[in-house]
Amino acid sequence: MREPVWEFLIVNYLFLGGLSAGLYFASALATWIQEDGRSAYPRIARWGALLAPWPVSLGSALLVLDLGKPMRFWKIFFHFRWRSPMSIGSWLLVAFTFLSLAYLWSWLEQDERQSLQARIPGKIRKRIPARVQRWLDLDASLWRRNLAMLGFPIAVGVGIYTGVLLGAVQARPFWNTNLVAQMFLFSALSSGTAALVVARLMDREPVELKEMRFLYSMDITLIVLELFIVLPYLIHGELSSLAVKEALAQVLGGPFTIVFWLFFMGIGLLLPLAIELYEFKPVILGKGTFHIQPRWALTAGGLVLFGGYMLRYIFVFAGQATGFR
Repeated sequence: MREPVWEFLIVNYLFLGGLSAGLYFASALATWIQEDGRSAYPRIARWGALLAPWPVSLGSALLVLDLGKPMRFWKIFFHFRWRSPMSIGSWLLVAFTFLSLAYLWSWLEQDERQSLQARIPGKIRKRIPARVQRWLDLDASLWRRNLAMLGFPIAVGVGIYTGVLLGAVQARPFWNTNLVAQMFLFSALSSGTAALVVARLMDREPVELKEMRFLYSMDITLIVLELFIVLPYLIHGELSSLAVKEALAQVLGGPFTIVFWLFFMGIGLLLPLAIELYEFKPVILGKGTFHIQPRWALTAGGLVLFGGYMLRYIFVFAGQATGFR
């Protein structure tokens, strides 16, 4: 078995980057859907906007640390290579981070924005260009839908990129398929939606059923889509070359079998899907009244996040255990 080159720093980065992408995407969708000229799900949109910038910022810092010489990370921005997933991804992460911060700013109340600006030292405030200051003083709520629309493709790009980063490594047959990028995308979007379920239930504001119906609809759909990628990935691997079959054996009888089938598939996907389908049953069958049990909803949300992390753990470590000779 080969010694891993990528370890937990990369696992954490892949998870955190995908989580931010999912948070932004779910928040942007909640912002874009209108009701009486306003966001139909303002609390969901606000929570997603407030949370989205921070996981990717932390994940990017972990990625820089993993480079070995973190103080030289800036050099990657002076040599853009359009065929390099790392080069494209670096610029994508920068763009997404700044966009998510602008989106966060748009969801702050006027007094919150003024309070943050008041904390900037006077000498620095005086050097802020007038045009930038006017933008900061604007009613940023006018920009919410535009930022949401702009963020859809970028958030999807970040979610896909976490899988492309692995799939581009041809020497690792466990990774080298387009299905990995799709799997990571749906996992990222589902993780972000689940995080909003948890955040919304822990909020002091009363939870509206229409909010949970929106989040449950998204999460159930995304988990099902993820399952429909995982299964073809396994089937495709079994029908592929000998090297791919040997790599796939890591989760089909090899050392990662229990982790994959029990912790990822069972606890991280099927169990939360069963909980959400059970609570969503009145909507699906059109009988009874939709309601949620907060404990079950929190459990399902937490399990989805756990499953998202386990997926990346399995792919990073199992993928490095085998390779072309």
